[in-house]
Amino acid sequence: MPIFEYACNSCGLEFEELVSSKDSLDVMACKKCGADALKKVSRFAAVVAGGSTNEVIDMTIGREADKRWQMHTDKQSERRKGKTLQTVDLPKTQDGKYMPVMGLGDKVEKSKRQEYSSVLQDHRAERVKKNQPQFTESGAF
Repeated sequence: MPIFEYACNSCGLEFEELVSSKDSLDVMACKKCGADALKKVSRFAAVVAGGSTNEVIDMTIGREADKRWQMHTDKQSERRKGKTLQTVDLPKTQDGKYMPVMGLGDKVEKSKRQEYSSVLQDHRAERVKKNQPQFTESGAF
């Protein structure tokens, strides 16, 4: 059973279909939109020792890759329409280099975060005992 290539007249989808040689349909329903898709005239390529044949094959593959890449960039630009990049002011050191907001892997920073978290939890528990609302009036930290 040979594989035939089809191209949809409506949406432009190109697809391959395994068709019985006795059926060999010239028109098939598109898999995407259901409109008529016409059978393409297939080009068969064979790899033969020598540079000229391989060059033709490479050019054919390159054109197909360029076409697919263009479809990808078109879809990507369509998704990005009307959207802008957000700018974020990151902290910098005195020499102008960006510095991390928080060193997550640093052991000293991790111990500081744990200490701060436990002190904050104790403070909140103390305010609950005194029936004070959270962070609305000054109190011992």
